[in-house]
Amino acid sequence: MWRAPDNRSAAGDLPGRAAQAARERDARPLVFCLERVAGAYHDVHERCPAVPRGDEKPGAVHAGRVSLAEAARIALGNGLNMIGETPRERI
Repeated sequence: MWRAPDNRSAAGDLPGRAAQAARERDARPLVFCLERVAGAYHDVHERCPAVPRGDEKPGAVHAGRVSLAEAARIALGNGLNMIGETPRERI
């Protein structure tokens, strides 16, 4: 059975990795963490899309998934800005 990756731990590591990157003047810890966040979100999005499929009606679960997508967008955008990259408007 498929288990969703723990996005909370991937995103929860971001502040610490950002501080480490700044302290060590080395972006690699932050880049690695951003890759984990993006990968975890991608896995969830592929299996549990935010938008209903087919005749499925939108519900609370979809609203939660939209919130997760927005949180991932903000976290990734802020992280990319920290390493000097311009994030795309849409992911």
